Amino acid sequence: MRYLFRLFTPIIVLAMVALSLAILKERQVFDTRGLVQIDPIPKTKELIEKEEYAKAHEYLSYFMQFDYVKNNPEAQKLDRMLREKRDSFEYKKDKILEGILEGKSDEDIGKLSAIASDFFVIGDIRDLAIQGNNYINDKEVDKVVLALSTIGLIATASTIYSLGATAPAKDAVSVLKYAKRTKNIPPWLGKVLIREAKVAKETKSLKNLKGVLNPIYELYKSVGLKETMRILKETKNLDELRSAVKISSKFGKRSGTLISLTGGSKSIKTLEGMKNVNPKSVLYASTYGEKGLIALKRLGEVKFLARVSKTTYKGNFDSIFNKLLKLIPNSVLFGTIFFGLFYFLIKTYRVLQKMGLGGFKLKGVKA
Repeated sequence: MRYLFRLFTPIIVLAMVALSLAILKERQVFDTRGLVQIDPIPKTKELIEKEEYAKAHEYLSYFMQFDYVKNNPEAQKLDRMLREKRDSFEYKKDKILEGILEGKSDEDIGKLSAIASDFFVIGDIRDLAIQGNNYINDKEVDKVVLALSTIGLIATASTIYSLGATAPAKDAVSVLKYAKRTKNIPPWLGKVLIREAKVAKETKSLKNLKGVLNPIYELYKSVGLKETMRILKETKNLDELRSAVKISSKFGKRSGTLISLTGGSKSIKTLEGMKNVNPKSVLYASTYGEKGLIALKRLGEVKFLARVSKTTYKGNFDSIFNKLLKLIPNSVLFGTIFFGLFYFLIKTYRVLQKMGLGGFKLKGVKA
């Protein structure tokens, strides 16, 4: 028995060291122990208290596609309450009036009434008159609104002249005016619009604006006004806007929430680079927030899903390894490695002593 113990001890120690090194190497790529799925209930309640029912429902609905939320009784109750609220006649009536009177709304039915005047020339003339009056009275002139109104008038004239062929440009301008009113135009886009409006005014053409208006129109048609606002606000440049259009073609109306949950502008490039990853895996990773997306990218789809899985199958080494990845602290792993190195150092010394090659003695160790 003693002989067997002496025979297998080096093998066991070597295996422990190898396993510890493997776990540490995996954690160097990405340590999934810190990943925690987002609980949408607190934020949903917070939005309900602010009477932002549309935002609350959209946020909760994004998570309701996953079992850990869908099977939660409290989430089910909130979802039911929000549906009933948004479907009520009084609520819809208030939202239509909100769109007409305030020019903005968080509900689609209110948004439609809000942008209606912007699609027709009356909205552009009104805004130009307001900004002109501000200039005369030495008040602050909103250069972005001025630029959009100028572009809008040119778009209207072009649409009439081309018998509707340039209507998409007019749609894009209406979307941008709504974005400005709801503070969703990012700084970079405001600067581009001001610069290009001058060129459009001189040339009486929107050709120079196609690079900006086309992706906004595509985004609007793909995900709707609400998600366009959310995505547009997160972009930092034109390249990110174009990338967001590609992302929206893959994730549809979930794109805005997906981008905002996983890091905003930082996640756009990451998401575009995940062309071969199953969209369901990306959406699932987003329930862990920005770190979830990073983990998915670094580990790969198969490893990521294995790491975050709560199921361990008997006899499945990968599953056991994943379990160890989550449970064993780094301090224990480093301790195992140092113990293994010390153990083999002692073994090597004893072998050298027996061979007569040991020119020194380790204090406290019997030869």
